[in-house]
Amino acid sequence: MSIDSDLKKDGIKVIESLDTYSIETLAKNVSEKIVATFPNFGFTFDALYRRFSNLPMYIASIPEGMSEASYFYKNSSIYFRDGMGLGDLEKYAIHELIHNLQEQKDNKGKLVRLGLCTFKGSKVSGMGLNEAAVQLLASNILGYTFENVTYYDITFSTISPNCYPLLCNLIYQMAYVTGEEVLFDSTFNSNDHFKNKFIALCGENVYAQISNLFDKILTSEEKIITLNTKMENNDLSASKAQSLFNKISDLKSQLKESYFSAQELIIKSYFSTVLKTLITSVDLDRFRKKLYNFQELIGTTSNYSFFNDYYINMMEKLDNRYDILSNVTESNSTYLIPKKENRFAKLINYIKKVIWKSKTVNIKNS
Repeated sequence: MSIDSDLKKDGIKVIESLDTYSIETLAKNVSEKIVATFPNFGFTFDALYRRFSNLPMYIASIPEGMSEASYFYKNSSIYFRDGMGLGDLEKYAIHELIHNLQEQKDNKGKLVRLGLCTFKGSKVSGMGLNEAAVQLLASNILGYTFENVTYYDITFSTISPNCYPLLCNLIYQMAYVTGEEVLFDSTFNSNDHFKNKFIALCGENVYAQISNLFDKILTSEEKIITLNTKMENNDLSASKAQSLFNKISDLKSQLKESYFSAQELIIKSYFSTVLKTLITSVDLDRFRKKLYNFQELIGTTSNYSFFNDYYINMMEKLDNRYDILSNVTESNSTYLIPKKENRFAKLINYIKKVIWKSKTVNIKNS
């Protein structure tokens, strides 16, 4: 199939080539930003500039509901939606140029890997994970900061409020577990370091489940955008509009379910596994702080109590582990848990009292 046929299949129609000045300006600005943001990844301005400035770029008609820009690996080209100024072109170019850096092809020119995404025959794995990771990189390069937003009745913090906001929130939760450096390395260099580290901490099956949930969220959002575009048609009959509305509502429910399933898998698999490895008082304290701070990353909705319930449960387990290791210390000096008053029990009781009072107040006010 020809390039034109592939583009037509996606509804993309080329209007004209992007002018040389704009291409060189984009290549220069993006290269400078990548080197400045990620100085330890071996990038050089000259190498990036040469690579980016030689990429074909086009202005095109792109269907509503699709991204403002699209990287097409078959001809290593970028297509931008018509009507954008140079500033907006740069903003969207960063994401697509990272895709170009990720690209790995076989001897026949067939794409086999794109960052966290792998292509084996007709099977594609990790598309949602990769789009989230690339947008996380792009947001860092653009200097964005985290902000609280609400989408699909989920309130959460994200560094990318306008592009893959939910997925960026979830991939950041995963990076909280593994560390950002290994995620960025695998995203730029298309290797398995991030995957392997996450699997070591949380399990291979968990990684596979989360990857599938990312894909479901990505697909649901794309369908919702497409259906919302159709809803804007003033010629729709009442029955057709209602049908579209119902489909959108179902997709939002599915998306919401997928999001919380992914979030809870990350929390349970990581913290429950790490708990078993704690042997010192320092370990216990770091664990408590890391679990406590995770609440800043999670998405919530009305009556969402999973994290509070999980936190209390884990504090109780931490309390028990403290007692077990304290007893072991008496006969085995290799353990470093001192036998002293248990502050974790006090903390648990305090949390329970706060939650009980909160529930009491809500009952009285209802």
